Amino acid sequence: MRFTSGISDAANAREAAEAACREVRGRLGTGSCDLVCLFVSAVYRTSWSTLLAYVCEQLKPKVLIGCSGSGIIGGGLELEWVPAISVVAARLPDVRLFPFMVAPDELDLSTPGGFWVDKVGASPDARPFFVLLADPYTGQPTKLIPELNATYRQRPIIGGLVSGGNGPGEHLLFMETEVYREGVVGVAMTGNIAMDTVISQGCRPIGRPFIITQAEDNVVWQLGAKPALAALHGVLAGLSTDDRELAQRGSVFVGLAVNEMRQAFASGDFLIRNIVGVDPDDGAIAVSDQVEVGQTLQFQLRDPGSSRQELRRLLQRVGQLPHPAPPAGGLLFTCTGRGKSLYGLPHQDVKTIQLVSGGKLPIGGFFCAGEIGPIGGTNFLHGYTASVGLFRPCTVSLPTQEISAEAQQPG
Repeated sequence: MRFTSGISDAANAREAAEAACREVRGRLGTGSCDLVCLFVSAVYRTSWSTLLAYVCEQLKPKVLIGCSGSGIIGGGLELEWVPAISVVAARLPDVRLFPFMVAPDELDLSTPGGFWVDKVGASPDARPFFVLLADPYTGQPTKLIPELNATYRQRPIIGGLVSGGNGPGEHLLFMETEVYREGVVGVAMTGNIAMDTVISQGCRPIGRPFIITQAEDNVVWQLGAKPALAALHGVLAGLSTDDRELAQRGSVFVGLAVNEMRQAFASGDFLIRNIVGVDPDDGAIAVSDQVEVGQTLQFQLRDPGSSRQELRRLLQRVGQLPHPAPPAGGLLFTCTGRGKSLYGLPHQDVKTIQLVSGGKLPIGGFFCAGEIGPIGGTNFLHGYTASVGLFRPCTVSLPTQEISAEAQQPG
């Protein structure tokens, strides 16, 4: 197994593609490759079908998937809102690839089970891994991801929602030499390949956990039989001065526990969701997900230090696992709310990955409008998250490892 990557920030899309492909060919050598993942800046204006034909001619991939994004990742760089093209190419001996594209009208009729087995082409018994790229307007991620979860139980999916456009039809999805502006593209992988996932949400719990005692749809009315807003105010009152300043800048989120059976909760045990509104009169809080009575909720604070530390800790955890081989390459899908807007500096997530891996890991990806990755054996749509897939040959029979802070807890 061999991965390599190339990136260029040339202002002209064709010149950027030529430079990125030249970099890949120089490292991969002559001949064809099995998989190419292509990520392109949304600011380019070019003939994408012509450019895809050029990339396929140069690299001769058996499968090509890709998309556009507001920011492009490659090597040790995260290039936001500037022209850039990133190419990740891999030779994958003894690996079978199943590329698929799903149109919006197909998603309207899709159901778990046979539909997805026929569409993907891989049996659940083959235990595939997935890379998934979806248009945020027509890809129906809240329907798509649960149906894949139900069909391919506990099989990890990484990927994200395409970013950079302002409305339907402004995002690009690539499959071989075809360009789509709606729907979903993806690839399933089976055979001699393992994918370790690192899902870093970058938040730390504050206050104590609460049980939701009254809720409807996405509105939390009561926590522990008291108004939800009063519970939030109580948590904020107990923060340090620095943390209160973070909270005032809009860094407070809600965490919904993934595993209610835990006796204690820590970073990574929650799905992080936005607070989208409050009602001072009724003391209610609206969040960006459905909530249910009996769920455990804990408020969360997001800051650059916590984000760096969590990503580093989870990556180090991967390195401590008994693998038959180190990662050969990786893909990074990170939120548009991270990057410079979170850290104040560019390249921070990818630099953390390169630092932990020794600086030689071929990697590419893009900034997403929503990130896909597994927690607790189930795939979710996340926000403000770095979703990382690390690929390696699986030459001995070992279970695939999913790494989140939740996975570090005993039991």
